[in-house]
Amino acid sequence: MIIRRMTFLCSFLTSYSYFGMVNSRFSTYMKETKEEQILELIKQSSSVLICLPEHPSTDAIASGLALLSLIEKLEKRAKVVATGFQLPANHSFLPKSNEIFDDITAIQKFVISLDVSKTSVEELQYNIEGEKLNIYISPKAGFFTEKDVVAQGGEFAYDLILTVDAPDLESLGRIYEQNPDFFYHTPLINIDHNPANDHFGQIDLVHVTATSSSEIIFEMMKDWGDHLLDEFIATNLLTGMISKTRSFKSGSITPRSLAIASHLISQGARREDIVMHLYQSKKISTLKLWGRALSKLQADLDNKIVWSTLKYSDFTETKTTPDALTDVIDELIINTPEAKNVFLLYTTQQNEVCGLISTAPYINAMETFADVAPTGDEHFVTFQVKNSSVDTVRDDILRRLRAVIQK
Repeated sequence: MIIRRMTFLCSFLTSYSYFGMVNSRFSTYMKETKEEQILELIKQSSSVLICLPEHPSTDAIASGLALLSLIEKLEKRAKVVATGFQLPANHSFLPKSNEIFDDITAIQKFVISLDVSKTSVEELQYNIEGEKLNIYISPKAGFFTEKDVVAQGGEFAYDLILTVDAPDLESLGRIYEQNPDFFYHTPLINIDHNPANDHFGQIDLVHVTATSSSEIIFEMMKDWGDHLLDEFIATNLLTGMISKTRSFKSGSITPRSLAIASHLISQGARREDIVMHLYQSKKISTLKLWGRALSKLQADLDNKIVWSTLKYSDFTETKTTPDALTDVIDELIINTPEAKNVFLLYTTQQNEVCGLISTAPYINAMETFADVAPTGDEHFVTFQVKNSSVDTVRDDILRRLRAVIQK
């Protein structure tokens, strides 16, 4: 990890030298807050790439779209990408929801320079033979030699990167894996609320006390001026906050987040549309999966712990995916107030055990289940366990939750 970060730092310094901005940008960093630094970087940039993690959450999707609108308001070009992205059907109501792309295209031009000081070009042709591009250049007089040709990579199509809700660069998937030089040579701003964030940006706007990345973006915008907030941005940000707080029922909710939500609604955020699309429009197949999960529901300690288990066949027979299980937990939290700790377990085609756990405000899920490498935040995590059974994993989770609750 230390070596990788040192490599990243060296590449970062090289990239700033490449863009000729070392002195001005570093002097800016010394004088301003992170929010002011980010605004200044966007103003200095011509085109911004907004990267979401592979399989982004609703919060990540909504945050990315809010940033897209915001950057365009600042009269800069921007693009949102997420590896292999497919918009969930119930997210089509989000403003600009059709402007998230599944890959980066034409990220850098390859430049071939030919010295024509001795003779000019008469004709230029090319063709592709197999896996080779052949370029044919005919001089008006004389001839060209290998010494007259220089080939090099041109500038990148984007001169600033913003990552949203991504704990590390690897979570970006193929977009990072296929373009590492671009990420190492382009200034990067990292926005997240996850305590496990790797702080990989040149500017890390990581607030672990925020309920969501959407909340962080609102706070950042507030420092830039209230005139930037409109109905579309407000709707996206409120969507992210509602999804991450289980409609403001989770343990992560704070008085500040409630105040922000109220302000977003006053600025035109379409709360009714958000609730209807996220919680009141479900496919029959999803409801069938819910039915299977609810039919196996069990409880312990006066319903303080509620859980259910599913098999891989439950997904194939209902033609659904595990993505639908987050909504099951949401419904249990919203409609069963005494259910403070909820977890769902399921098996994959490879017989691995996966789980989702939502915990009460006084239980830190990331710490309680640290040994299974969870992803998420303090009150909601997902994990995967190999070489174990559902019963063993279930008993282990129950033991840990009971121990904390009965202290």
